[in-house]
Amino acid sequence: MKFNRIRFNKRSVIVTWLTSYISVLLVPIIISGILYAASWHVVESEVNRANNNALKQMELAIDNSLGGIERLSLEISLNKQVNAFINTSQPLTDNDYYDLVTISNDLRIYQTANEFIEQIYLYYKNSDTVISTRNRTDSRQLFQMLDGQTLKGYEAWKTYLDKRYIQEYTPVTITEDENAYKAVLFAKSVTLANRDQPGAVLLFVMRDSKLLANIPPSEATSVAVLDKENRLVASSGLEQSPDFLTYDKFTGENGLFYGDVANKQVAVSYTTSARTGWKYMSMIPAERFDDKMKYMKSLVYASIILSLLLGGLVTFLFLRKNYNPIHHLIRSFSMKAGISFAEGTNEYGFLQDALNNTFAEKEQVDRRLHQHRDAIRSHFLQGLLKGNLEQDIPVHESLSAHDIRLDSPHFAVILFHIDHFGKFQEDVAIDPQKVKLMQFILMNVVEEVIGLQNRGFTTEIDDMQACIFNFGSQEPDTDELRRVAESVKLFLLDHFHVHLTVSISSIHEDLFGIAEAYQEALSAMAYRLVKGSGAIIRYDELPSSEAVRQAGNYYYPLHVEQQLINFVKTGDYEKSSTIIEQIIETNGSNSVLSVPLGKCLMFDLASTMLKTMNEMGSQGNKKSFMEQFNPVERLSECETIKEMKREILSILEQVCESIQADRKQEYSPLGDLVSAYVKANYAEENLNISMIGEKFGITPSYLSKQFKAQTGDALLDFISRTRLEEAKKLLTEQPLSIMEIARKVGYNDINTFNRTFKKFEGITPGKYKELKPL
Repeated sequence: MKFNRIRFNKRSVIVTWLTSYISVLLVPIIISGILYAASWHVVESEVNRANNNALKQMELAIDNSLGGIERLSLEISLNKQVNAFINTSQPLTDNDYYDLVTISNDLRIYQTANEFIEQIYLYYKNSDTVISTRNRTDSRQLFQMLDGQTLKGYEAWKTYLDKRYIQEYTPVTITEDENAYKAVLFAKSVTLANRDQPGAVLLFVMRDSKLLANIPPSEATSVAVLDKENRLVASSGLEQSPDFLTYDKFTGENGLFYGDVANKQVAVSYTTSARTGWKYMSMIPAERFDDKMKYMKSLVYASIILSLLLGGLVTFLFLRKNYNPIHHLIRSFSMKAGISFAEGTNEYGFLQDALNNTFAEKEQVDRRLHQHRDAIRSHFLQGLLKGNLEQDIPVHESLSAHDIRLDSPHFAVILFHIDHFGKFQEDVAIDPQKVKLMQFILMNVVEEVIGLQNRGFTTEIDDMQACIFNFGSQEPDTDELRRVAESVKLFLLDHFHVHLTVSISSIHEDLFGIAEAYQEALSAMAYRLVKGSGAIIRYDELPSSEAVRQAGNYYYPLHVEQQLINFVKTGDYEKSSTIIEQIIETNGSNSVLSVPLGKCLMFDLASTMLKTMNEMGSQGNKKSFMEQFNPVERLSECETIKEMKREILSILEQVCESIQADRKQEYSPLGDLVSAYVKANYAEENLNISMIGEKFGITPSYLSKQFKAQTGDALLDFISRTRLEEAKKLLTEQPLSIMEIARKVGYNDINTFNRTFKKFEGITPGKYKELKPL
């Protein structure tokens, strides 16, 4: 087995198996990955929970201290000495200085009440005096102690202090005795009864280190506090504020996300103070999660590697084991059946194709064997008709081989020519399969009509159906041949609307007389041109060759031709058509008019119109006449004098209309005339293209082409839609049965009506009637 070659073939079944095994192998690997991700999430959740607990403790401690400071500010605001100095203005008196000392002593007492307070300043707007626990100063000197960049200059600081009411926290940098430290400044206005008077502002300074004093020290963990103004209130373990620390990024009351600090990824846990709205954050390096997951990661990697090694080995062994039977089957087909296995072919596809090929060959052989008998039998009958029998094989052996039993030595030949396929012909063109079906029905009907007293053997020959008629034991009678022809013709017309022309030979003796009988039937069928379609033509009734020879001419004198030319020049179709009909009728009354003379007469009439066009104008008119009406081709397609007459009259009518149009500039389209005729006669059962063509003196093929060109619609479809529009009205307005409605709109066969209705409407007439509006 060439395993090393097959495995690179993308379409090979081994690739499919390998894909399946790998898919199964991926299951434990995926599970290991899921377990690792779940473990990571658990560790992450535990670390985040621990951080949140620490942050909650810090939040609770700071909020309690800030709450104490706010209560202390309220107590200071109620102090009489503090309130009494609010109205004092510059310059200060000795009593005012005494009051300042008293207020400063009171502030020292208040400072000791809360360990978070680093200093207390009391700013009086009216006298621009700032009192602390240690000294007295003014607002400018106080500003110089603070971080000017944070407060955006003295004027901004003065505007900040002069607000009507203040109660907010601001991060600042305090500079005292050349020592600077970060702090949080809580400013609170001293409330007055008269809000329009300048008041005082209490300023509490709290070191940020004291705010974070209750956080356990950690080398890896950094803590930060961010206020609503996106300002860093306090922090530990951070040299500078990271770019990602923005208040808007901390959505929700608490959570966890990742950011970069000094090019290292950190996990940030945060919570929100309900009292101040500050965000308390704890940042630890993300690698601490990896430290906790190292053992789990090692187990996962070991599991994946072990699965790949063992799974790959098992996969390879099973692939070899499972592929061996298929390899033997392919080699057996290749060697014994002679079917080569192409490189790049799928094994299952090759086996399926090989089996299908074998079954197809068997079915083809069976089908050929089944068809062989009918084909040989038909070939033998055609040989009898044409007199081409094999000399090496006795006739009686051939008859026995083809199951042909003769009752008498008397024979005749009947030929059937299908002029119109009736229900099998929905348009000018007909499906070849329907042609074969019609021929099959015709042959079965012929054999059925002949019955048991006589025998008939049918075959298809030269686009016609031929029947070798073998008379029974009784005396042969030509009337029996006519009876068979009339019965077959009437049956097909009644049931399938099929029109036939039948020719009958005379009666001959012996098998070798069948060929002569066939030639007589062909001669009789040739007179279909003169007799017209739908006739039963007997060879015995044809004019003798001597009579035909003596007749030798037809009636079409020069003065009549000149008269016809004159009427055509004036565009008088009525008079010119009357002359043509008289000429054809005069020649038709001559019972010995031969087929060649009949054709010559019709082409002579067409040449008269060509002469007329030449006399009326230049060679351009002649060329236009030939291109537009093409009389030679149209007459050549006709099979009977009657059809030639219709074509001649049709060409004549179009020529006259063209001449009249040139004079009157008026034209009535054929499509409008046919449409009006269909709407007036849709209830006629026999309404079809042939009937309409006869009405307008036009061949069915030309009528269909002209109607399609002028209206854009097929004539048969227009007839069907016209009938169905009336049928829909009757279905919704009249309490009639489906059969009655079908007959009223021109359908004698309810099956045809149902099929046509469903084709155009999508549902059956019965369903349409059920769905009619109430």
